[in-house]
This record gives sequence, structure tokens and C-alpha cells, in this order.
Amino acid sequence: MRKANFIVSGVFAVFAIVIIAISLTFPPSNHGVPGPGMFPIIIASLILVSALSLAIKTLTMNKEEDTAIDLKSKNILNVYVTMVGMIVYFVLLPLIGFVVTTTVMLILYIKWYGKRSWLKTILIAVIFVLAIFFLFGSVLNVPMRFGILI
Repeated sequence: MRKANFIVSGVFAVFAIVIIAISLTFPPSNHGVPGPGMFPIIIASLILVSALSLAIKTLTMNKEEDTAIDLKSKNILNVYVTMVGMIVYFVLLPLIGFVVTTTVMLILYIKWYGKRSWLKTILIAVIFVLAIFFLFGSVLNVPMRFGILI
């Protein structure tokens, strides 16, 4: 587990540093209003602090706490399904659009994890996606139209 912790903390530390570097190139704040880079810098800083705390905790770990990780268990399969699903989602999102891509992703995840009926699954996914779409599009005036479809 020590090796895995060091790999994870290293990957997330590098990821956070890259996000901070990219965010610093965004326009600065304007008359006291935070610029577009503020939120990514805050989140990336929290990721960096978490990665460093994981590395420090791993360094101070006792030998008894160091256990092997089973990468083939049923619980780990859910992690793999989620990771692959999110990668496919982020690839298809700009191509197809928010509403269709997110609805399909939610339906698949709810069926995989929730074991609900198809009617409830589709209803939950559609209501959630439409609520998010109208909240950002109408109330917050954030453009959500990209991709072939909506």
C-alpha cells in the first residue's frame, strides 16, 4: 500500500501543479471581482495539500498498517467502471452535448449502482439533467450549448 500511496500522491501533486500553472495564465481579477482562475487554483491547492498529506502519512506509516491491495475484487470493479465511464463521458461531452451525454451516463450509473427499475432510472436522470441545464442556462446564465446535440 505504501507504493500505491506514493504513486497516487505523486500523480495528484503533479496534476494540481499543472492546474495551478494553467490557471495563473487566466485573466486577473477585475475591480475586486475574482478572475476565472481563482476557483481552479483553490481546488488545485486543496488537491496538492491532500496529496502532500497522503505522502507524509505514508512516510510515518507503521509496518502493521501496510497492507496489500487487491486489484481484482468486486469492489474495485466498481472503481474501474466509474473511471472508464467518466473518461468516455468527458470525451463524448464536447462532441454530443451536455443533455444527451449526461442523461445516458446517469442512466448507466444508476442502473449499475442503484438497481432501480428502468422507469425510475430514466425519470431520475432526465429530471436531474434538465434541472442542472435550466439552472445553469437560465438562472446563472452559463452557456451549456456545445456539441452536435444540446
